[in-house]
Amino acid sequence: MFGALADKQYVIGSKQVRNAVMSGKVSKVYIASDSDEHIISPIVELANKQGTELMYVQTRKELGEMFGLNVKAACAAETI
Repeated sequence: MFGALADKQYVIGSKQVRNAVMSGKVSKVYIASDSDEHIISPIVELANKQGTELMYVQTRKELGEMFGLNVKAACAAETI
């Protein structure tokens, strides 16, 4: 899937995703289903409030790999 994301700009990590969503510069938020609820809930609420598309993936490892990382990631976002 990284190939499809290679030509897009994105941010990774809860703080960066939250800030990007708040600024209105996000087209899609990716959430790993195995992330801690207290980290992800505020981002999901904010994305829903902003009308930002959410996409869930199974694991943090899978999400990190989607963006070409060798580390786990709880969330990421495509920026506009």
